[in-house]
Amino acid sequence: MFKVMKRILTIFILFVAISFFVFLLIHIAPSDPASVKMSVGTGRVSTEALALMREEMGLNQPLLVQYGNWLLKFLQGDFGKSLISDIPTKNLMIPAVMNTVQLAVITLMVSLGISIPLSIFFVRCHNRMVKSLFQLILFFNMSLPSFVIGYFLMYVFSVQLRWVPLLAKQGGSGLILPVMTLVIPMSAKFIQQFSVLLEQELQQEYVKVLYYRGIEESKIFQRHLLKNILPTMVTIILLSFGSLMAGVVVVETIFYWPGIGKLLMDSIRSRDYPLVQMIVVSISFLYLVLTQISDGIQNRTDTRIKGGDLS
Repeated sequence: MFKVMKRILTIFILFVAISFFVFLLIHIAPSDPASVKMSVGTGRVSTEALALMREEMGLNQPLLVQYGNWLLKFLQGDFGKSLISDIPTKNLMIPAVMNTVQLAVITLMVSLGISIPLSIFFVRCHNRMVKSLFQLILFFNMSLPSFVIGYFLMYVFSVQLRWVPLLAKQGGSGLILPVMTLVIPMSAKFIQQFSVLLEQELQQEYVKVLYYRGIEESKIFQRHLLKNILPTMVTIILLSFGSLMAGVVVVETIFYWPGIGKLLMDSIRSRDYPLVQMIVVSISFLYLVLTQISDGIQNRTDTRIKGGDLS
């Protein structure tokens, strides 16, 4: 119970620090929320009207007071309204979050379906040339930026071959290219990390005993190795899911997928500061929670992660 409370306190402290930093960045932006709100639909704002709006929105108060008021409202479930549409930010975020979760879950499932069998193949392969070529391909896939992969797939499969739509739609074939763009680097990363875990587990004494007893290698991998590294794999998957939710901005923008990343870019362009702040803070909070959960799982297992980047 003490450890759970400690983790909750850690999440809260980090959340306050991150949210204050985001609040500070928005506070020092070239134009404040009052001027943005007043300029919607009119373009011209008098000094008197702007001063009244700033007072109404509490922007004349000290920064710490403004942040304290925002944090109190946030904890009470009041997430503010969009400056542009005057719609509550949560009403704008919920459908976008659901679309991003859909994209992230499909990407995660496909990546795991590819990476687990290929990780086993890589570890069981004894041909040095094949393994070197495999490692080169993995490194290449992990090194490519998402926008390069996205535009390449778009050019080949949409422009040249015309197999799939150019822009993503609500589900269907429009999801193929965004998912492929995310799967390529993620599956390569998973293969590298899972292979390291399997190779470490192969060095354990019980594995040598299993080989000595004549048990088939495929059964050793399926019934013992994968089972024993599962907690660490779950840790990697949770952290990757959090990173995926935070890193889909480029892909959603390229393919016009109506997710949280595209909503963030649109709100930045329109200077919709409350919406920008809520999106960034929400993604940060999700990542903090997933990090603490994965850390808790990791502390309950003897397996340690070595040689792989889990960010």
